[in-house]
Amino acid sequence: MKLLVKLSRTSLFGLIWALSITTSHAEGVTWDALSPQQQETLAPVKDKWETLDPKRQEKFSKGAERWANMTPEQRERTKEKLQRFKNLSPDEKIAARERMHAFRKLPAEERKALHQRWQDMDPAQKAEWKERFKHMSREERKALRREIRHHQVGRSPQSESTDNQR
Repeated sequence: MKLLVKLSRTSLFGLIWALSITTSHAEGVTWDALSPQQQETLAPVKDKWETLDPKRQEKFSKGAERWANMTPEQRERTKEKLQRFKNLSPDEKIAARERMHAFRKLPAEERKALHQRWQDMDPAQKAEWKERFKHMSREERKALRREIRHHQVGRSPQSESTDNQR
């Protein structure tokens, strides 16, 4: 009987939680609805929270939740990436956002394959890619993106590195 009551409470909590997610999109997320960890992470925007667009509140709350679930190493890498982004010029930030949006539009399998190819590269190969990409014109970058999309999924990083030297 106790198990049944416990399951009912859990189910009820799950239903309430699911409904709160549905309504949070339309109405935003109240500060009090955030977990203590989310509030701690988002403390710098507490004074502005109620004036934020509901979609932005939702985005921030999900980001704070992801942050809470990161390992210390993941957090450090994220901080480094954010700092690098902050140091970009306005044009470089626009280009980075465009790349991110283009990447997110790719089919999931293609995103996974590209991510895996990047993970398989050694630091020297990654540095070479970054340096090459940094010095390309916008048209050259677009051409490279088209070329990457047409590569076979199973290619090795070494064959890709050879392509990069062309």
